[in-house]
Amino acid sequence: MNWLALTLMVSLGTPAAVHREVLTHLNAARYAEADKLCREALPRFEGAYGAETLEVALVLKDLAEAYRGERELVKAEDAAGRSLEIVEKRLGAEDANAALGRDQLGEIYFERHHYAEADRLLRTAAAQLERALGPEHPHLATILNDLAAVDYVQNRYTEAETLYRRALAIRETVLGPNHPHVAVIRHNLAELERARNGQPAVLALNR
Repeated sequence: MNWLALTLMVSLGTPAAVHREVLTHLNAARYAEADKLCREALPRFEGAYGAETLEVALVLKDLAEAYRGERELVKAEDAAGRSLEIVEKRLGAEDANAALGRDQLGEIYFERHHYAEADRLLRTAAAQLERALGPEHPHLATILNDLAAVDYVQNRYTEAETLYRRALAIRETVLGPNHPHVAVIRHNLAELERARNGQPAVLALNR
């Protein structure tokens, strides 16, 4: 790498550094700051790396999460969809990163109450990720939790419970019984039982 390229990267902020800063904002629910950082980085990275590169796809993925936090779901869908297109083009449709991109887009469809689209994307993502990373990977549990939520809101409680219990088994094995991500699945199983008894219930998606 020549000095000019190195100077350019320092001035832009590397994609990894920007990603870490955005995650800090997202984890603190500072969605406007994350949004601003992504929108500022996007044209710079498009110019430096190219419009259809993985660096740009990462910024778009983060931007979609910022938009979700701001409840700008149409914008979130657009950013996540563009990110997924780039990942599929660069890495292939069967890559595990494409499955994670489908999960993100499926969650957005779920939040927009587009359940048929969410169901299609999440089922594809689950099968794809299982082929790529195996049946016990924690990312698979994330997708199964999301897919169970789609079944839940359509009153398919038996199907939802099966998915939740599979997700729970994976997370307990990989993360241990006391991990917060395990608690998410247990919460959802408890809420599912409340719904079966005719009581109000609130599910937790993975964010």
